[in-house]
Amino acid sequence: MIAQRHAHPVLIGLVLMLAGGCATPGGGHPIEDGWNRVKAWTSGAAGQVARLVRDDDYRGQVLAVVQSWFGDAGGGLDARSIEQIAAYADEARQLAAWAEQYESLAPYGAWLAARLDYYEAAREAVEQVPESVPPPASPPREPLVLPPPAPTGTITVRAARPELPPPRPPHDPPRVAVPAPPVERRRIEAATQSDYWRRKVATHPLPPQAAGLVPRLQAAFREERVPESLVWMAEVESRFNPGARSPAGAAGLFQLMPATARSLGLSTDDPDQRLDPDASARAAARYLHRLHTRFGSWPVALAAYNCGQGRVAGALKRARTRTYAGIAARLPLETQMYVPRVQETIRLRTGKAL
Repeated sequence: MIAQRHAHPVLIGLVLMLAGGCATPGGGHPIEDGWNRVKAWTSGAAGQVARLVRDDDYRGQVLAVVQSWFGDAGGGLDARSIEQIAAYADEARQLAAWAEQYESLAPYGAWLAARLDYYEAAREAVEQVPESVPPPASPPREPLVLPPPAPTGTITVRAARPELPPPRPPHDPPRVAVPAPPVERRRIEAATQSDYWRRKVATHPLPPQAAGLVPRLQAAFREERVPESLVWMAEVESRFNPGARSPAGAAGLFQLMPATARSLGLSTDDPDQRLDPDASARAAARYLHRLHTRFGSWPVALAAYNCGQGRVAGALKRARTRTYAGIAARLPLETQMYVPRVQETIRLRTGKAL
């Protein structure tokens, strides 16, 4: 059982403020007032993260712990077999909840939490399409044992180095049997269908920070001449958590990688502008405009946003096509799930297809 989460008190206040309609005692505009409070919280979070990574020695310790605990699950998401992704479903959910108890790991837990749907989709596909002849049973794997929670009150803004859990003990990755190609193809199809993702995203409540963020993000997207409905990519990328970070180095609402962010004019040092919702939105919209101009298709642009425009361009060239359908099978499994997930999230939140 996961230990009880110790929530950031400022975040709790933000959620309560949004739930109450963002009312202001002075009669100010609810959305503007809500946005100002989100900005204030984000500014504090950005300063906090900057302090954590300014010390190279401590930063190295944090990254070592992140790789120790998140490396397997993150690598599993990049696996070529859907069975390998499915094998990490329980572990990923445990880690995402556990990481929120540690100040330095919470941003990585937020990143993983936004990706739990992929692990669950893979597991459901494996269960939905069984093999006619079950494979030999794999040897039992030792259960994931998580260190005890950090002391109450750890998630606070302070100058001292926050506590880190010990590295993960040596362990073996899960062993899975890859089925015959026809079964594997049916499982992948089950996990990448739009109908599946339409049902899946409909089970998710609106992220609490969306109410304060979406109107302002939409304005940035309009100014960059891309559909404002694409702001809902932030729900898929980070669940509207401005501080989310991936073990690979992506950060912010739209999970921009450092090199991509710098090419779009953002600073990734101190301060890291990817953690600022305004700056992150404008850069993401500019990047999406660039991808759509290059590929001429929003599904292809979304695929390039997820797995890289070089990989997508190569797939288009080898397949001699310009359509997403023509290259989907050549793309990573996460990307094959990402594109319909984004499309159906947009449909759910706006009532219209992209």
